[in-house]
Amino acid sequence: MKLLKVIMYNLASLEGEQVIDFESEPLRSADLFSIVGETGSGKSTILDAVCLALYGLAPRFYGADNFDYYHTERPNNDQVLDPDDPRNILRKGTKECFAEVVFLARDGFRYRARWSCSIARINYTRPERRLYRIVVDEAGRTSEKEVEITGGGRQKRGHKNINNEGLDRIIGLDYGQFTRTVMLAQNSFANFVKADDKDKAVLLEKLTGTELYTAVARKIYEFYKEAEAAYNEVFNQVKAFAVHQLSDEKLAEVETRKGELDASFRTLQAELQKLKDQQKWYADLCALEVAFAGEEAKWRQASEKAQNLQPVRDELRMLDEVAPIRDVYQIYMNLQRELKELTEEVGRKQLQCSALEKEEAEKRKLLLDVKENYNVLREKQEQMLPLVTAARKQKVELDAQQATVTRLKEEESLLAKKEELLRKEQAENELQVAELQKRQAEAERMLAELIPHRDMLENKNAVSDRLESLYKAVKRWQKESEDWKKNGIELENQQLVCREEENRLQKSDEELVLCRESIRQKTQALAGVDVEALQQRMADVTKCYTDLERLRKLQAAVMERRKSLSENRLASEQITKELDAAMREMKVLTTEREEINRLLPGLEEAWQLASSRSAEHMRAALKPGEPCPVCGAREHPYAEGIAEVLQPVKEEIARRRKRQTEIEERLDASPGGLRLLCSDLNGKLSALREGTGRLNAELAEAVGEWTTLVVAYPALPADVVRADAPALSALLTAESERIVVQGKQVRAEQNAYQQAQNELTAMRRTYDENQVVCARQREELHRRTVELKQRQGQSEQKRAELQQLERANSDLREALRQEISLPDWEQAFEQDFGKLADRLSDMYDKYREATRVQQESVGLLNERKVASGALEKQMAECLAAVKENKEETAGAVQLYEAKLKAYMQVLGGADPDETERTLKLQLEEAEKQVQLADKVHSEVAESYSRLSGVVKAAEEQYRKKQADCMAAQRGVEDFIMRYNESAEHVGVLSKERLDMCFSPSADWNGKREQVRLADEEVKWCQGQMEARRKAMEAHRDLQVMPLEQSGEDTNPTAVLQEEMQKVQCALDELDKERLQVGGMLMAHRRSVEQMLSAGEELERRRKAYQDWKELNDILGNANGDKFRETAQCFTLRFLIRQANEQLRMLNHRYSLEQVRDSLGIRVIDHDRADEVRNISSLSGGETFLISLALALGLSSLSSRNIPMCNLFVDEGFGTLDSNSLNMVIDALSSLQSMQGKKVGVISHTAEMRERIRTQIRVVKVGSGGRSALEIV
Repeated sequence: MKLLKVIMYNLASLEGEQVIDFESEPLRSADLFSIVGETGSGKSTILDAVCLALYGLAPRFYGADNFDYYHTERPNNDQVLDPDDPRNILRKGTKECFAEVVFLARDGFRYRARWSCSIARINYTRPERRLYRIVVDEAGRTSEKEVEITGGGRQKRGHKNINNEGLDRIIGLDYGQFTRTVMLAQNSFANFVKADDKDKAVLLEKLTGTELYTAVARKIYEFYKEAEAAYNEVFNQVKAFAVHQLSDEKLAEVETRKGELDASFRTLQAELQKLKDQQKWYADLCALEVAFAGEEAKWRQASEKAQNLQPVRDELRMLDEVAPIRDVYQIYMNLQRELKELTEEVGRKQLQCSALEKEEAEKRKLLLDVKENYNVLREKQEQMLPLVTAARKQKVELDAQQATVTRLKEEESLLAKKEELLRKEQAENELQVAELQKRQAEAERMLAELIPHRDMLENKNAVSDRLESLYKAVKRWQKESEDWKKNGIELENQQLVCREEENRLQKSDEELVLCRESIRQKTQALAGVDVEALQQRMADVTKCYTDLERLRKLQAAVMERRKSLSENRLASEQITKELDAAMREMKVLTTEREEINRLLPGLEEAWQLASSRSAEHMRAALKPGEPCPVCGAREHPYAEGIAEVLQPVKEEIARRRKRQTEIEERLDASPGGLRLLCSDLNGKLSALREGTGRLNAELAEAVGEWTTLVVAYPALPADVVRADAPALSALLTAESERIVVQGKQVRAEQNAYQQAQNELTAMRRTYDENQVVCARQREELHRRTVELKQRQGQSEQKRAELQQLERANSDLREALRQEISLPDWEQAFEQDFGKLADRLSDMYDKYREATRVQQESVGLLNERKVASGALEKQMAECLAAVKENKEETAGAVQLYEAKLKAYMQVLGGADPDETERTLKLQLEEAEKQVQLADKVHSEVAESYSRLSGVVKAAEEQYRKKQADCMAAQRGVEDFIMRYNESAEHVGVLSKERLDMCFSPSADWNGKREQVRLADEEVKWCQGQMEARRKAMEAHRDLQVMPLEQSGEDTNPTAVLQEEMQKVQCALDELDKERLQVGGMLMAHRRSVEQMLSAGEELERRRKAYQDWKELNDILGNANGDKFRETAQCFTLRFLIRQANEQLRMLNHRYSLEQVRDSLGIRVIDHDRADEVRNISSLSGGETFLISLALALGLSSLSSRNIPMCNLFVDEGFGTLDSNSLNMVIDALSSLQSMQGKKVGVISHTAEMRERIRTQIRVVKVGSGGRSALEIV
């Protein structure tokens, strides 16, 4: 990379645009040039501009410490900038600035990089950065193409996070590498060569940008600790797993015992099941006997209920006997009801007919009256038409005359207003003339008073500008004088602070010595503690406590599992009972459904044959005394009334279908069906059995784990199942309390050791922090001393500037004395400049206003005189027009009054159009009334005629129905008489009895159904009773293994229950032993599996732990200084190799050598027979040469083999003698020919100005900290 041109605009002290062109003479041909100027003139600003244009960062602001803000909230960074913000480089008082660099990159293209920012009133804008590639086409035309600085990435926000990926690829170096390569840091190397090894590692790390090694060392230490913790975790788990493992002999013994226990357990289970089956048989027999007794009681109750329904049966028999007269009786009752309704209807129609006849007479009279009124109105209209025509003509003439009168009166009003307006304008004109004359006289008086100050007032703006300049200059001199005095006081305070810093540094060194001695004593005290034994004791106590807590949980688990097993056993027995009951009921229902399915088809077929259409035709064809074509019988009892005969069959079919539906619903209903219930109960029973098996397995596992853990604790019982629970809980609690006491003792010893270790760590940390603080204090003292010298020089420069400013103020004051004509202006200026400026402004305003008023008044007075003549002429014309209008108005009014009088005599003043419209509306309304009255009369007459016909028809219909009703009545009376005369019928028949039989409200079907259901209930209960008896007899036949009873009073169920309890107790004992043995086997298998699964993980973690431990022993530690010093030894080796090459060009007398495996540097003096010299023996000039060589070496090392054609060396030449200075200048000049570098030396010493001819001078211009560049 090669810099071609640098352009700066308003950067720091460099005001305006400044250009450094390395392609123009004299810089083009110069191998070495200097940047010279006074302190603070802006020499380093050139380097800031280069870095800003390229990377958006400036060395002077990069890494600056931010100060604390004394506000409740942090201010806006676009208004108040942080100290490390590069926008601080904008020159105060200017609005914008930029830095631009043109350079030749390693790809052969020229680029132009630009950085700029501005301020808009109070807010700083965001910095703007651009990068352009300069391209030359074949015709020699130059164009620019913008290149992405970020390389396509997203630009980060903030002045600290800058993305330069694209630019870094073009140049080949990032910001840190560029500054180390192009800008030499020999002052930092001067500190480096004099520091000890620990400080050298820190300084070299900062100089070379190799902070990565410290981070790597810390990461190695963190990974080592993580690997150690992971290995210990798995190792402790493996140790815990090995406790439950059994030996081969013990394992064989336990497995044999397990087989024997399983065989005995199965035998007892079979015996227990036989006893349960026999107990179930006796329980079912008792249940069947109870059910038979219940069904027998139901049958007796149903028979009694059926006998109580005999009165209902008699009523139903009578109903069947009177069925033939039903239709005749219904006709008779209907005719009676219709006759009654017809009688009422005829009466209503006759009343309506009389009303209509009366209404028709009234409507006819109304029609005649309306017609007469219509004729009267038509005659009146014909009489009024000639008068209306005459009145309409007179009204037209009257309206025209009234319009004329109105127009003349309006003209009279307008003329009066015009006369009034003209008089008002004349009065206003006279007032304006008087006012203008008064203003003219006042302006002439004011001008006469200001005549002595006319020259000053004519040049008022220039005088005001000079006066304001004098005021600002005086205020500036006063402010800067005050600041200069304050600065002097601050310099004295800073000198005191420097002396205090020296004393504080000496005190810190003494504290470091005391702290080192305390660390040594504390380390010796901790060396005698056996940490591993203490940790082992703590691990044993922790394991015991963990085991006891696990045993407590196992005891609770065993008790809980045993309780759950007992609950499951009871629930299984209850579900088994419910399932048996449901199965029995389902069997009975299935049998009944099969019986119904067997009988129902025959009944349905008989019903269909008897009730078919062909059977009906055959019954209808039967005649008394003739043989039946089917059976040959001559008597046909079922030829009529077959419905009553078939009704019981129909009802029986319906009953059986209903029962079949009920059985299906009971068996297959979605909620509550027997099949679903049995399925649900079987599922619950299976779930309980699975739960019981799972609980047995968990109980065996818990017992096995208890047996494994309890081996280490003789005080605890080996059999947790048989042990007394309260006593065992008390034993566990006592053992836990003993372990807790031991743990507290061991924890106290560990805490004491850890506290001592923490104190030692804190002391070491304090010692390291104090060392860092001392180093910072030394740096701070050095910085304060340098700053003090700089501020002292700036104070002297400020004093000279104040003297120069005071002389300029005196010259400006003398010039103002010649221009200002006010006698006391200087006294007023000293007392209150604002009042003096306001006084001059007031005088100037009065003078300018008086001149303007005087000139305007003359012109306005002439205008007012011309306007007065015109107003007098307009007034005369207006008065003549008023007189003429009055005469014309009087004649028009007289004519209008005469015409109005004639018009009032025709219609009395009424409007002819309105009169004609009123007559026409009255005639139309009368015509409408005639039409309406005629229509109403016609409608009433028509209704009367129609209603008369309806009345006659109703009377005829009444006579016919009355004859039919009398015939039906005779038929009913004849049937009642025949019924009562017959001896076969039950009871006496009357009309009231017929009403009861044929009443619609009588529920005869319900009564029939009631009798049928009662009879069916008797049959059903009898069948159920028989089924229960058969089931009981069949169950007795199924008895197996009858129980031998010792006497008649012995209860078989109690004897069986006693035998079952004995077998169950034996099973429980066997089950406990099985669970214990099974738990031991399960714990052994689990231990083997866990150890196998954890073995590979343990080996993997052990290997990782060993690898990280070896790496940590070599490179890692907590603060990272071990690897840092090791890595920096290699970095120093490469740096010394590069520095020796540079040193040979500077001076062949010296070369550098690294102390083996350390950061020490020795100097070999070839002029003294290769004598090895320590750094402390070098003079100031020799130290400078060594530092310069190291800085040049770092530049070569940081360039990453990328050719950099520019190099800047900042300060440090004042310590060289004449010969050494010449030698260094020659060596720097040779860098152009040997490495192609153009070297720029920044210095303010006079020797450098004389030795280097080509110079970029930074020259101060006037006051205010302004500078400009001169290239010579």
